[in-house]
Amino acid sequence: MLMKRGDIGIALVLIAAVAWFGISKFMGEDGTAKGTYAMIEVNGKHYDTVALTEEPRDIEIRTERGYNLLRISREGIEMVESDCPDQLCIGFGHVHDIHGTIVCLPNRVFVEVTGEQIKGSEPDAVVS
Repeated sequence: MLMKRGDIGIALVLIAAVAWFGISKFMGEDGTAKGTYAMIEVNGKHYDTVALTEEPRDIEIRTERGYNLLRISREGIEMVESDCPDQLCIGFGHVHDIHGTIVCLPNRVFVEVTGEQIKGSEPDAVVS
């Protein structure tokens, strides 16, 4: 039994619908993975845990070591200001993938993205 042009068109529409459903099941409305959080540690102690699907917001961290400003947006979390001398933490950009990190060593600020692991997004290898 051969497929006609109309049959191929219907098959493509069905495949696209199934793919759309599968992607939307694992992704949030804003395109980030469901259940994705940023865990913030300051000086080795838990400071805050924030959902990356929230409305844009800033988190100020002021300690005796210095000042850092984190910004949450649709793209993820990023360090936008710091008074540390090397400014390396500013260069991490938006972090949104599971196990992604931002580190400011002089101010002892550590941010790691955690959450539900989506199949296929796990790391290829772990080196210790």
